[in-house]
Amino acid sequence: MMMMFRNNVQATSSTVLAMMMTRSLRYSSSSSSASAASASAASAAATSSAASGAVERMPKFLVTGSTGQLGVQLVSLLRSTFGAASTLATDVRLPTDQNMLNEGPYAFLDVTNGDAVRRLADQHEATHIVHLASLLSAVGEANPELALRIGNEGTKNVLEAARDCEGGSPRTVYAPSSIAVFGPSAGKVAGDKSHLMPSTVYGITKVHLELLGAYYRKKYGVDFRSLRYPGVVSATPGGGGTTDWSMDMLMYARQMLSDKAAGKTTTAIPFECFLKKDTFLPYVSMDDTLNETVKFMSASQPPQCTYSVTGLSFTPEQLHESIRRHIPEFEVTYNPCAVRQKIADSWPDSCEDSAARRDWNWNPAVSTADALVDQILFHEDADDAGEQNLQKATIK
Repeated sequence: MMMMFRNNVQATSSTVLAMMMTRSLRYSSSSSSASAASASAASAAATSSAASGAVERMPKFLVTGSTGQLGVQLVSLLRSTFGAASTLATDVRLPTDQNMLNEGPYAFLDVTNGDAVRRLADQHEATHIVHLASLLSAVGEANPELALRIGNEGTKNVLEAARDCEGGSPRTVYAPSSIAVFGPSAGKVAGDKSHLMPSTVYGITKVHLELLGAYYRKKYGVDFRSLRYPGVVSATPGGGGTTDWSMDMLMYARQMLSDKAAGKTTTAIPFECFLKKDTFLPYVSMDDTLNETVKFMSASQPPQCTYSVTGLSFTPEQLHESIRRHIPEFEVTYNPCAVRQKIADSWPDSCEDSAARRDWNWNPAVSTADALVDQILFHEDADDAGEQNLQKATIK
């Protein structure tokens, strides 16, 4: 079952978004009709902007790659915050989570088709494009040509759609990068100024994304923003990344706890990890990823386009030991995948994120493996209605 850390997201985002209420975004295009869920907030925003003579509206988002690990949950958060009609989810396949189809607009979109990207952005009157479409590290190594097309052509098409905006200012683009931009030359602790020499085609596409986004910001005024995510950990299946073992291990542990609670016999089959037990890599919880991404998107334009960020670092063995605090019989065997292990060995152990903390207050809550395990194994799903308490904000 798709899981979202709703309680923590609600608590943190309410504070963050309330703080952002003092900021406003002005457009030269006229306001479209707001959804019922966001009508009162949109009306208040319009009243506030009347004194300045500017036309203001609630932000509207086009999200590419919406059916991926991050996309499903970010779309849900944006819709619950800004209204169901605010966010057009897109991808090249239908989502397995029917909530995405039931709760708001959805459209097929191949990001390598530039005309289609621009057409949907114009039809939705998008003020922001959230570009998540990509092939992750391990999958990209198996399909390098496709990874380059999606990563490079897709990014160019999104930036062109942002620059060539019908009747208004350039659209804001948020497109995450990754620790995959680093290679062995970056050292064990990598940061914003570290050498970029990726070892994978996925990393190459992310370097291209960062540089092209910075170019469009300087030349065309596109407000391009990007975060170099480490491994993002949630209780959902990954999409072919090198750090997916962490989610697989935690989901295996969750299933054992569920079986115990139901009085079923738990499996005696050990979990098989595809990385060596001492492979030390940086990670961030999905909860923190959602909160901090919305914070970053909502901040005044930061000095940098791209920031390195992290939450915590650990090895498979350390995560295993954290799980054993609650499931003593939980066993793991290690059967390293040559491709993924080589990729992992080329990445840094941790990331230096002082600039993100200084410039826009990057502040993840989960900083230890024990805290991550406790969050994923023992949180309870909140009512969907609970998210309606998130206050409306105007994203910068």
